[in-house]
Amino acid sequence: MDSNKIKKQKTKIIIIFLGALILLIAGITLSYFSSAQYVAQRVVKVMGKNMVELVNNGNQNTGLEENFKTTSSVKMNLQSEYFQALSTLSPDYQVLSNLLRNLSNTETQITMIQDQQQKKLLINYDTKLSGESLANIKYLVDNATEYYYIDGLTPNYINNGNNSYFESLNSTTTTKENTEYMIEKITQATANNMKKEYLSETYEKDCKKITITLTENDIVELSNNILEELKKDTKANQIMTGYDKEFSKAKVTKEDISGLGTITINIYIDKLIGQIKKYEITNNNDSIIFYEGETQVLEIWSDNKLVTKLNITQNNDKTNIKITNGTDTNIGDISINKTNTNYDIVAEITTEEFSANFGYNSQITNLKEGNSYDSNTRISLDITADNAVLFNGTIEITSTTTKDTTINEDVSNSVLASTVETAPSDLVTQKLLEIITRLTS
Repeated sequence: MDSNKIKKQKTKIIIIFLGALILLIAGITLSYFSSAQYVAQRVVKVMGKNMVELVNNGNQNTGLEENFKTTSSVKMNLQSEYFQALSTLSPDYQVLSNLLRNLSNTETQITMIQDQQQKKLLINYDTKLSGESLANIKYLVDNATEYYYIDGLTPNYINNGNNSYFESLNSTTTTKENTEYMIEKITQATANNMKKEYLSETYEKDCKKITITLTENDIVELSNNILEELKKDTKANQIMTGYDKEFSKAKVTKEDISGLGTITINIYIDKLIGQIKKYEITNNNDSIIFYEGETQVLEIWSDNKLVTKLNITQNNDKTNIKITNGTDTNIGDISINKTNTNYDIVAEITTEEFSANFGYNSQITNLKEGNSYDSNTRISLDITADNAVLFNGTIEITSTTTKDTTINEDVSNSVLASTVETAPSDLVTQKLLEIITRLTS
């Protein structure tokens, strides 16, 4: 036989063998990659990644993320012709009418100062009603000790013991990085504890369906397993303890979620290309279905009936959402535009019963990186029903942020929390009741 023919036959056999081997490996890989446990873990990790992107979305690097002083002014202009007209007929409407009127007569100043190097933090909430003090509340962290002050209820600062908020922040760690780290760790812990017992596989038409079923007992088990992983992770434990000194004791019980019922999550995967086509979350008789694609679709179902559908299209920094009802009738549109210094939302919803217009705009101006910047946020809402204005109004927040981190608070006369008869939470509740009484009078 010709040596060239022999070489060609050997080459052909090798190619066939390699092709079969590739197909075999691909088959094994696809089988593993589309397994219920792998898919569930992958979905959780993708959601975690999306959450990180959401946190970072549109953030402007101002150079004042960790060491800053922000002074904000909040002004409201709220009214309701409907409640005002009915206030003479019913005490309940009178209370609501008074609340809107009084909120419109409040002036609120919020000051927040953080000095990462000196490990100091101050939050001061000061609001006045028609020029008279309504509430003045302070929260201070100084020298790893936290203090609080409530005007009219505590004559001096109350020493509430140790605070480890700044233990998780150092010269190379920022609050944003800690947030990203926690999302990553929670995502990883969730994926790690996604037991096979929670999962099942079925086939529907051209899709493989992965089902995650979580009973109330499963939710308790999964939640506590996640918490245990976070407690064992040194950095995660530090971060969480900084926000809650009792984090080491955190535990989810059956009573915490009693009545929640069973949650079912279905993930539909195209059998041919292995892409996820849709997600479905069901609790009792209510469901949310999300379809992947160039135009994303979110459906809300109740009692096996389609209630609302959202068609979502994205183009760079602009997102448009078309809202329809269960009969596919258009009832509203939402547009979202964002840049590094501006975030804008406009929503218009109209049904047979009512119409609502919502606006949100937040922007950063006069940025001098590392030194100062101004910001302004405006929220507007207008709701009309039966040709009557139920509610309309605006909330405006104007802020100035600088690098001045000076805190001049005197805690020399502070008293230990253990010597105060009333618990901090009870004092806050008492103050809130006083505020509500004045606002509704």
